[in-house]
Amino acid sequence: MRSYGQYCALARALDVVGDRWTLLVVRELFARDCRYSDLREGLPGIATNLLADRLRHLEAAGLVESYDAPSPVRATMYRLTDRGRALGPVLRTLLVWGAPLAAEPQGDDEFRTHWLALGLPQLFAGADLADLGDLTVLVRTGDEPALLQVRDGRVEMRSGPELASVAADVTVEGSPEAVYAVLTGRASSEESARVSGKPAAVRRLRRLTARTLRVLLEKNNRAL
Repeated sequence: MRSYGQYCALARALDVVGDRWTLLVVRELFARDCRYSDLREGLPGIATNLLADRLRHLEAAGLVESYDAPSPVRATMYRLTDRGRALGPVLRTLLVWGAPLAAEPQGDDEFRTHWLALGLPQLFAGADLADLGDLTVLVRTGDEPALLQVRDGRVEMRSGPELASVAADVTVEGSPEAVYAVLTGRASSEESARVSGKPAAVRRLRRLTARTLRVLLEKNNRAL
């Protein structure tokens, strides 16, 4: 890895995490501990030698560590260290800043459901959700289902194949960009994403999505 050679905290941070793919490796490890094959699956387009190089670099910098998973997995696993997890605020800020860019057409871009599960809750940070009560939304898009939950005024989201049969108040199903439009309150109708559930629950979902960081998104859109 080449250094910027500058005595500056930002430059030295970028020496560690500024190379192509590095922050996306960190993104994958924020979602879950990963085998090497999991990282390859979650990083479509990365060359295997480049992934190995990025992992070595992150381990040397103290951001990532490996361990042997117990039976029945029996594989080398990678996870973030405390130093690596300290990048959380950086990722959250970039996810919110990039939300208007994700509103553009998907085109040929790859998609993984756990990317949505990681980023979407950040768009409700600071929103007052106390009056909504508990709400569960099953999201069917991409490579696996996801479950969005509103509990105690907070939004959480996780993905995984085990969620396919979960009973939820509302189900949202469609292409990634159609589902994203519904869940961020930008869809003028649900023509491209199917939204089902009891009418009262669907209305609560619409009230929820109207409280994304709309002001920030509109501000960012004007700046693009």
